[in-house]
Formats: sequence, structure tokens, C-alpha cells
Amino acid sequence: MEIIVVQETRRQMSEDFGPGDAIPYIEAVHAAPADPADTTLCRKPTRGMDKLSYAPAGPGSPWYPPNKRQWMCRDCDEALQSA
Repeated sequence: MEIIVVQETRRQMSEDFGPGDAIPYIEAVHAAPADPADTTLCRKPTRGMDKLSYAPAGPGSPWYPPNKRQWMCRDCDEALQSA
């Protein structure tokens, strides 16, 4: 199965710096089918999520970017392992 990697973010106003733009915080990194990519493998809608330009280096490589491991969606990971 070909997948894309998307990032779910939450925007929050800074409490330290006064008025300004909301700061994006990573909630989770999800996997979604490449076509169509309407929902993630854990059934969340991809609308509003950011597509990451990441592709695994090869077989056995993680589906998520290594620097985003702490935000990996465990439900998406389980879905990929059982596919």
C-alpha cells in the first residue's frame, strides 16, 4: 500500500509574547492512503493536516520521519503493520 505522511497540528496563541500569530504545535504524525487521502489509517479526516514530503528510504525503514518519532500515531502504525 502506498501512503503519504501527514502532520496534525494545533494552533495556540502564545501567552508570553503578547498579540501575534498563533504558533503551530504538532499533535501527531499520521499515515494516509496515497489515493485518495481523505482519511488517515486511524480514520481521522486529513482536511487541515499538512502533507509532509517524506518517503521511507527502503524496506524496513519507518513510515514516519525519524525526527518526528515522538508524535507517531500508534493507531496508524498498527494499521500499517497489520496490512
